[in-house]
Amino acid sequence: MTTTIAPPQDTLRRTGSTVAVLAASELIGKVATFVMFLLLARVLGLAEFGVLSLGFGVGLLLAVLSSSGLDARLIQLGSARPDLLDRCYGALVAIRAVLSAAIGVVTFAVLLLTMSPSEAVTVGLVVVACLLDTFTDAARACCGARQQQHRSAVVLVVQRFLTLVLVGGALALAPRADLAALAYVGGTIGGVIAMHLAARRAGVRLQLRGSRPEIRLLLEAVPVMGLNAFASMGLFRIDTALVGVLLGTTAVGVYSANYRIFETVTFVTWTLSRAVVPVMASRPDDLDHVRRWGQLSMLAMLAVYLPYGVLMALRGDDVVTALLGAEYADPGLLVALALAPALFGIGHQCASLLLALRPDPMVLFASVLALVANVALNLVLIPWWGLMGAAVATILSFALQAAVLLVVVQHRIGPVVPVRGLLGLVVGCAAAATCCSVIPPLLPAVLAAGAAFLVATAVATLVADPALAREAQRLRRH
Repeated sequence: MTTTIAPPQDTLRRTGSTVAVLAASELIGKVATFVMFLLLARVLGLAEFGVLSLGFGVGLLLAVLSSSGLDARLIQLGSARPDLLDRCYGALVAIRAVLSAAIGVVTFAVLLLTMSPSEAVTVGLVVVACLLDTFTDAARACCGARQQQHRSAVVLVVQRFLTLVLVGGALALAPRADLAALAYVGGTIGGVIAMHLAARRAGVRLQLRGSRPEIRLLLEAVPVMGLNAFASMGLFRIDTALVGVLLGTTAVGVYSANYRIFETVTFVTWTLSRAVVPVMASRPDDLDHVRRWGQLSMLAMLAVYLPYGVLMALRGDDVVTALLGAEYADPGLLVALALAPALFGIGHQCASLLLALRPDPMVLFASVLALVANVALNLVLIPWWGLMGAAVATILSFALQAAVLLVVVQHRIGPVVPVRGLLGLVVGCAAAATCCSVIPPLLPAVLAAGAAFLVATAVATLVADPALAREAQRLRRH
């Protein structure tokens, strides 16, 4: 059994402040994005919302081809060698521009050949927005390498609300999916410009000239980081695309609405990774340092995802109905997805730990294995079980990836899951489940469940692991 050990206080304070700022910005940004999706779902209707959802599913998969996982490589190189960062940024932008242009041209050609013109334009515009967003990610990675994520956090919030305003305005003018997609492109362009300016304020200059050696340094990581990024995004998104192929765009609308309830909370994982990975990458040879930060981030992630899974399982259908309407509810679908947050988070945290040290091929192996399992399970289960089959395939695939990576991390770094800390979380989840089950109104049930979880977890942790409770007190003070 292991107990989380607090890192040195100066690093802890700085990283804790970064986590708080990133979490606040991600949460506010997620609210804006979720409101935008609520507007799209309610104003456009199920059929056109399904077309937009298909665009996001395809666009995010194709954006991974453009990004090739190189943001993580830039953070890794820029954290260990700050003198390389300007040229690495220029190299990454050059690589991304060539790939995005090629992908965009091919995608539009395929869409026009396989879909109606109006649907092809809508999906194509969303794909363009997703490709443009990879340039935002490049500048954001520069802020991360400088450990000045607060600058990118502000831009993120501004971009999300700008996009919400533009999409809302487009829907007010005419409830059409293509106009909403065009407005989404406009918000993304604003985010690209603003994030580049944030990177400049963090001291990073876009240097294209003389960046050929850095291009090679970045591309060296593509066989592991690039393929892993594509496999990971495929694992996260392929079910939506397969639902569209096998069941149609209306089914995509229903599945995406329910999947969004799970996906909304994934910002916790991204936030922790963006804050902690630069700290670990700055001392890759100090495994004690890496393990301590791995333990902290894993426990913080599970403290959010486990009770959220309880809410999804017991009241998820009520949440979907209240937010989106009864036509988007699919009884039992969110029960099947209840473990998705925790399983996804474990896999992502383990991968982040390993990639902070080097481009580890075992990360790629786990992602590809899970993706192959996901595609195979979806092809078998969706025709037989519909949307529920897609959800089950997702859960089993996330579990496979998490299990493989936990074994690898245990072997390479050591234990990163504090078992005694988990006991407190389990007790807290049981208390939250009780409140969700016995209180009929949704909002009082959620509030009571949250309070019960916090109290029960604190008491159980104090009893099961007093040392961990003391460390938690230190974290709150600093």
